[in-house]
Amino acid sequence: MIKIELLNVSGQTIQGLSIKEPGGEGHPNMLILLCKRGYIMCGYLNQAAAEKFSDAAAIISGSSFDELLENAVKTVTPEAEKLGVTVGMKGAEAVVKLNG
Repeated sequence: MIKIELLNVSGQTIQGLSIKEPGGEGHPNMLILLCKRGYIMCGYLNQAAAEKFSDAAAIISGSSFDELLENAVKTVTPEAEKLGVTVGMKGAEAVVKLNG
């Protein structure tokens, strides 16, 4: 099942996309938070591809939008780093940087 949801993060609206168990029952959900200048993706997606296309992206582990916003950034692309996203910051902080 695919779910698209508008989320309010620090007064900013972003779009969340969730694909439930794309590999079948028991597999993790695939999550993306779409911001104005980049996106946050779960570990299910490929950082090398994001870097190849010069995307501003951060990878955060989580199985829900709330977890992506609460958990710490694990890795960032060089473009996201240029926008101030750093490893260790909470997902909600990264959204503010990527949506600014």
